[in-house]
Order: sequence, then C-alpha cells, then structure tokens
Amino acid sequence: MRRLKVGLVGLAQARDFIDLFNSFAEIEVTALCDTNAELLAEVGDRHGIAQRYTDYARLVESDVDIIELSTPIPVHGQQSILALRNGKHVLCQYIAANDPHEGEELLRSWEESGGKKYMFIETDCYERKNRIMMELARRGVFGDLIMGQGDYLHYCEPLGCKPDGSLTWRGEMWKANLGGNILAVHTAMPLLELFGERARSVCAVGPGSHTSPEYILNDVVYGIAKLPSGRFFQMRHAFLAPRPALCGYYLQGTRGCFEYNRAAPSSDSNLRAWSSMQEGEWMSLDELVSAYHLEQIDDDHDGHMSAWGMCVRDFVMAVLNDTQPRMGLLDALHVTAIGWAAEESMRTGKVVDVVQFD
Repeated sequence: MRRLKVGLVGLAQARDFIDLFNSFAEIEVTALCDTNAELLAEVGDRHGIAQRYTDYARLVESDVDIIELSTPIPVHGQQSILALRNGKHVLCQYIAANDPHEGEELLRSWEESGGKKYMFIETDCYERKNRIMMELARRGVFGDLIMGQGDYLHYCEPLGCKPDGSLTWRGEMWKANLGGNILAVHTAMPLLELFGERARSVCAVGPGSHTSPEYILNDVVYGIAKLPSGRFFQMRHAFLAPRPALCGYYLQGTRGCFEYNRAAPSSDSNLRAWSSMQEGEWMSLDELVSAYHLEQIDDDHDGHMSAWGMCVRDFVMAVLNDTQPRMGLLDALHVTAIGWAAEESMRTGKVVDVVQFD
C-alpha cells in the first residue's frame, strides 16, 4: 500500500504538523505551501521536503492526497472548496466559510467529492481537562445536563499588526467584525457534543471597542445559544481586553457541576455545605482521574501539540478506514454559523436564528 501524501499550507503553524503526520507509517508529508518564500525554503530545507509552492492552486493540482490548512480565516472557505474539487481530503483550522453562500458552496463541493473527508481542528475537544469533563458527563456524574459555558479569554492585541505597523489578517478582520463571527471558536464544540443538539438561535452583546479603538472588535463578546430542548450554553470571548488567559468550560447538571479544572459532584456533605452558602468540596483533575478511574486520559503535557496530535490521529484514522471524522464539515459549518448569527445579533440587537446545514 502506497503512503498517502500530505501538503501543508500556512507554515507559520502548519510546520508543527510535519512530525505528527509522519508518525503514521501510511502517511508522508511531501509538499509545502506558503506565500512567504523565505519561510518556505527554511522549513523545506530543514525537513528535506522538495515539493514547494507559493501558489496554492498549483499545490491542489499536484499529487497530494491530503491538504492541511493553517491559513488565515478569510481564505478557509475557498481553499477548502478548491481542495475538495481536486479530490483532496481536507483538515482545516476553525471557521469553515465567510458567509452562508460560501458555506453552501463548500457543502456542495464536499457532497460531490466522492467521499473525501473534511475535518476541522478544535483542540478543546482533545485537551485533558475537557476530556475529563466530557467523560464524567457521559457517565452521568453530573446528572442531567442543564446548561454550559465556554470561555476563551486570550489577550491577542499584539497579533493585530506586523512589525512595520501594517495590519495582519487578524487586524484586518478586527476592523471589519464586531467579534461575533468567531464567538463559537474554543467555546462551543465540546458542549455541542455533550448536549447532542444544534443551536437554534443566538443572542450576543459586547461593550464596544475601548482598549483598542482602531478596531471595531469588541473588547469582550458574550453570547447565549438556545437549544431545541430549551437548554442553553453561554460563550465568552475576549481578545483585546488586557488580562491573564482563562480558557475552559463550565457545565451544570442536576447532580453537580464542572468548572474549568475542578468538579463538584453531589454528595451529602456537599449538599449540606452548599445549602448553608459554603463552598463544599471541590475535586481537582487528578482527584477526578483517581476517583473515577480515568487513567486512560493522557496528560496533555505538550499543550497544543498534544491536542493537535490527537486531532491528526482521528483525521488520519477516518481517511484510512473510510469513516466519518469526529468533527466533520457539518460540525464545522454549525460552529461557523453560530458565529454568523452572533455577529448579526451584535449589529441588530436581536435574537438571530442559526443557519442550519443538516
């Protein structure tokens, strides 16, 4: 059996995927693509990869079987469409398309691709604390799930400009969007998997742009997504507000809750404490692993690299076994569509229905 060939696009980040893909005997990174010729040469020389492209169209016309996209958000849709139309499997960073029209075009391209796989990268589904939360919830430790919240508070203001003062693609996006368009990134997918429902409507608000008024991106964006069952989850983003990072999830059930990196399942002692306005007993991640025998959930000591590795593994297995990936195109479009609804809600002040693709 020949090894499947992978082309990586956007090497500032995609170069970190070379060893991840090459760890599979059936897979080999054979091509690189970047508009920065200097970076392209540097990465190609270091890893001995001869096929190099500054023109993405030439890459998709080559003999690669798989394309991984670590490119700016605004080009994901058209790059994925072109790859699928040229018979390539696609692994893409978050945000699938710019608008519903492009989303429909992407969906058609995938449906007409003859079974090619599309998966989007959401590292939150693979980080240790979130996997512990999800496993405990699936076992019913927290009872019936009522609501959840995802927070991605990550100060990124320096990423808006290049050293010469010109705008990066992020800066350009922050000048054009209030922040709703990316609200569901790193705040929604684990909750959507646990609730087993698609969001039907979204209401989103923000205080405006105060910290960096050169952008219209709100300092903080807060949204609520309503589910068909009546349950809901909240999403909170902050890219420009100066503060330490806080990334994680809160999950509330009828028998307890999970909060970022600790949990409080119901017990007689906890219920007594909570009823008298005391904190009660929280369990740390390590205590949860021991108490509920979750040793199979590996420590993500490599941070993003650990999550990326597990994501690449799931994608490669889907390609090799001809199965649907864990986070396929319909999931990617739904997370993206929550963002479109949140952006419109911020602009209009109304609750907005989420475009449905399935």
